[in-house]
Amino acid sequence: MTAQINIPDQNSVDLLNNAWLKLVQVEKVKYSGQEWSFRKDRLIRYRMVICIDPCRVIVDGIPISAVTGTVILCCPGQWIETGGPSKAEQAMYFLDFEQGLLSAEDAGKDTNTKPNSCKLEYRIPASIRIAGMIHLYWERFTTADQMRVQAGFYELLALLIEKIEHRDTDMPELAKQEIDSRYKEGITVDELASLSGVSRYHLMRGFKERYGKSIVEYLTEVRLRHAKKLMLESGLSVDEIADRVGFRSESYFRAVFKKEVGIAPAVYLRNRKRRVAAYSWPILGSLLPLQVIPYAAPVDHYWTNEFNRKYSGDIEVPLGHHYDFNRRALRKAKPDCIIGLDSTISPDEAARLGEIAPVLLLPWMDADWRQHLLMTADFLQMNEAAAAWLERYEQKARSVRERIHSVVGDKKVLVLKVAGEEMQIWGRKAMTVLYDDLGLAPASLMNQIDWYEAVELERLSGCDENCLFVVSVNEDLRSQAYWKQLQEDEGWRGLRPVRENKVYLQSGHPAWVYPWLENSALYHERQLARVEHLILCADS
Repeated sequence: MTAQINIPDQNSVDLLNNAWLKLVQVEKVKYSGQEWSFRKDRLIRYRMVICIDPCRVIVDGIPISAVTGTVILCCPGQWIETGGPSKAEQAMYFLDFEQGLLSAEDAGKDTNTKPNSCKLEYRIPASIRIAGMIHLYWERFTTADQMRVQAGFYELLALLIEKIEHRDTDMPELAKQEIDSRYKEGITVDELASLSGVSRYHLMRGFKERYGKSIVEYLTEVRLRHAKKLMLESGLSVDEIADRVGFRSESYFRAVFKKEVGIAPAVYLRNRKRRVAAYSWPILGSLLPLQVIPYAAPVDHYWTNEFNRKYSGDIEVPLGHHYDFNRRALRKAKPDCIIGLDSTISPDEAARLGEIAPVLLLPWMDADWRQHLLMTADFLQMNEAAAAWLERYEQKARSVRERIHSVVGDKKVLVLKVAGEEMQIWGRKAMTVLYDDLGLAPASLMNQIDWYEAVELERLSGCDENCLFVVSVNEDLRSQAYWKQLQEDEGWRGLRPVRENKVYLQSGHPAWVYPWLENSALYHERQLARVEHLILCADS
């Protein structure tokens, strides 16, 4: 979800016009993606971030839609976090600069804008070329090259000011503003296109590229956001709320709310009265099955854009990956309780959190996902909800197990993961849906593998003769390229499951995900549905 800071853009113009600006530090930051890595800085100067690749950038706990060519302007005092669990390479430039007064007559002006007073995100394709030139000259240290650095910096600032001052030519932004102000009306895509002066197709494509969602999806998102606010604050009936936010009927509103939020309006309202803080994003996998949306939580996790689309508006307190930042945010938020993982919170930090609210730390590696769900439910006094969810899950698993065995028969199953330029075997703990809940037999190559282990192609030739593959391929370019290369390899083509067309392919997320992070009830419910669709539909 693209972060929006509701401060007039004139503040950014004043920053750039009413003071001299000097570049004081240039850095090129690269994340190879070979391991989970984060960098978090509390800014003491202004910082301009230029994204060479699609990047993970979080400002004060809010994720930015950072595609190639995105320029992000940040202010002193803000927290900025970059990096993440991605196998794809991420590279960006950091340009740190200072400001001072232009003249003595400006001495009475306050040029020190407060945190969050900068417009955060613009897309400027030329920024990569200019920042690359700045970085090149910065490292040469000659006087002439340092002058070229400042000249390049001011060229970049000029492009930024043009973006700020000519927002009226930004058709997707115009459509978005129109939706924000007229969401209660029966506004249509054709009407938005006419107002923007472009074709319907051009507007829809531009909006999707800019915001990562369709116009209809965004309109629904805005209406539901306002509906949730009215539900919590107004005391109005559901029928009145549906009418006020633009839904044609109460029944249609209830259906859309349940589909998009995953919870009926009445249950949403009841469970939102408790302020639950999910300190780590895997906790969401235990809260959402209980129909609890946290009051405070990280919003920068990798679960595609689904969580942000459905729930980011409900997260009133964004958390990050820094103890001090999170503690200050939680102390101010005053949650009723805090739930985290014992593997991400030190005992000393748990004691500090305990001074804010009661704390539950789930034993993430020492207990399975069912235990996590039951412990969470017991802590929240929602044992009946957990028991009901588990019963529904077991019923679904039994139904799928009966049908899937008629397709798989006595074949053994090996789960392979393609991530970056590596292939792995995922073990029993990583795939309990297949081996425990559905009772499928693991291939012998999986012996002694709990979570995962890298594997070379040659080793797969020793797979059981009576075997099938379930292959998950991440969506990033490196993983897709490696998968294509693998499929063209004679060694892969010669494997018996490949020859017999017993390879079941499912897409993976572009993020580099360790399997133990999926040790949650919600993930297993979704994985059960994926396996059902993958195998049963492929053989139907």
